[in-house]
Amino acid sequence: MKHLACRLLFILFVFLSANVMAQAGYTLSGTVTDENNQPVKGTTVFISGSQQITSTNKDGQFTFGNMGAGNYLVSTNMLGYAASSQDVTIYDKSVDITISLKVKPITLKEVKIGSDKNWAKHYALFKDQFLGTSADAKNCTILNPEIINFSTQKIPRNIFEAEDHLILKADADDFLIIENKKLGYRIKYLLKTFEHNSANLHTFYDGDNSFEEMDGTADQKKVWAQNRLAAYKGSLMHFLRAVYANTVLKEGFITNQLFRSKNQWDKQNYVDPNPVRFDTLVTVINSSHVSFKFKAINIAYDPKKAARLLNHETTKEEKQEEANARLFGKSNSQTSTVLVTQTNNNSQLLLYLKEAVIDARGSVFTGYIKTFLIRGEWANKRIGDQLPFEYQPPNNTN
Repeated sequence: MKHLACRLLFILFVFLSANVMAQAGYTLSGTVTDENNQPVKGTTVFISGSQQITSTNKDGQFTFGNMGAGNYLVSTNMLGYAASSQDVTIYDKSVDITISLKVKPITLKEVKIGSDKNWAKHYALFKDQFLGTSADAKNCTILNPEIINFSTQKIPRNIFEAEDHLILKADADDFLIIENKKLGYRIKYLLKTFEHNSANLHTFYDGDNSFEEMDGTADQKKVWAQNRLAAYKGSLMHFLRAVYANTVLKEGFITNQLFRSKNQWDKQNYVDPNPVRFDTLVTVINSSHVSFKFKAINIAYDPKKAARLLNHETTKEEKQEEANARLFGKSNSQTSTVLVTQTNNNSQLLLYLKEAVIDARGSVFTGYIKTFLIRGEWANKRIGDQLPFEYQPPNNTN
């Protein structure tokens, strides 16, 4: 009875949310000032991850109209000032904010002998780690790579290693202009930080971006639409939208809890064979947001298997997994699958915060990077695979 009540509550919530989205007409406005509280004219203001971008007028004011309820990251770029960003949530009324810019200190870039020779090597590594190596990413071109500043930090080797390791760092003083010819977008990316560790091959980068539709023929736009749908299916944005709408299994995602063995010497991650019950993890906050609470989950994008589970159909192997789970109980390392992060279409999310607050667009308050540790397939998807939050798949597809 309890589960039925939760399901009915979700159905009512999704219905109300659809009405809220249909009636979207809020305004997100604000004023950009300097450290002396004086308006800053001509500041570029944009909603990160979207196609919405504008500039301030002579009074330092900007306006974004026809906004729906949701989470937004308002970012700025202005010559002579440090880039800034501010998380904003719209619930049921328009929002007005003030953004105070700080003067960017002038720093002289260190010039080293041989830097020209190393720059090409650094840039090649940067492109692979920043844009990605997928088919979408390989069709991306950075039009102004000369504005990227590279630096390195040496890490002394330990007694078991043959050589020292390097951390490659990068930043840029203005927008990187990226053309994605596979998806049909021109991206402006404000790179805040980039680090690649050659010791463990881990890469971390952060920044704010704005999307613009590229001009193309009718045939090109048709191809772009197909490529965008392919990029969307199984993506983190797709998954979070499904979490919001309570359609995770219907959308093709199979989600399982991750856990560690009670044996302190066993460092493996295990996948619980029992699929996650989202009515225990997701709570409705209001008509435009849900709270998603978990520790660590594995997400597999497998529409065919998800359809079988949705229809209560199982293969012989799946029935055996269920029997083992009933016999030994869930979270048992003897019957659960050892997690292999390299498995295709498998991704892992670990929650940094106490909850992820999700809206209908698949946007998360404070953003993906500050909310989740992302591993597996989604971690391999970089700038070259991203879509703007405005993207909506055709109605006749999952």
